[in-house]
Amino acid sequence: MTWRTGHGTGKGVPRIEVMPADELPAGFPAPAGPLPVRDRSGRFQPGDGTKAMARKGGKAAGVSKQLARLLGLADIEEGHPYAPYALLAREWRDDHMEKLAATVGGGEVGPGPASIVSSAALQLAASRWFFDQGAAKGDAKMLGQASSLSNDSRQNLLAAHELVAKEAASRPKAGRSTLAAALGAQREGGSR
Repeated sequence: MTWRTGHGTGKGVPRIEVMPADELPAGFPAPAGPLPVRDRSGRFQPGDGTKAMARKGGKAAGVSKQLARLLGLADIEEGHPYAPYALLAREWRDDHMEKLAATVGGGEVGPGPASIVSSAALQLAASRWFFDQGAAKGDAKMLGQASSLSNDSRQNLLAAHELVAKEAASRPKAGRSTLAAALGAQREGGSR
């Protein structure tokens, strides 16, 4: 977030705004951890990499449950017309958070940015729903709502990127964990 001088009707009035994309902090890439040791047949062998992977898996289970609740508590039935959009929200949120963790957050995305990305995913899914419904019905109002939700999603993504980078910069280097394991466990478990 940054202070900006207002323009238009609010000219000269300072306000807090999300940084534009070209001013976002770079953040930190995820640290490379030890790789698990495997034998010739591909089975895991004792070692630091295998232990680290097991620890990440345990943490991932708890994070996965928390992530599931960030997209709401409603269980959309498979045959519901919105179901593909709800799936889009889950998959897109998981992919985006994994990328944020790997490229900006030093391997981690905190609960605040995770909530913001989840909101952006819901806004994106709803905008796609409104775009499709508005196009099918020829409803300009729905198309306008879709555009508004898309813009809201974009703003939330910029805010999440900024917050992830600032959290990574302030985090002690020791004890950083990765979100990728949590997202992988969530996908395998099929949770929301």
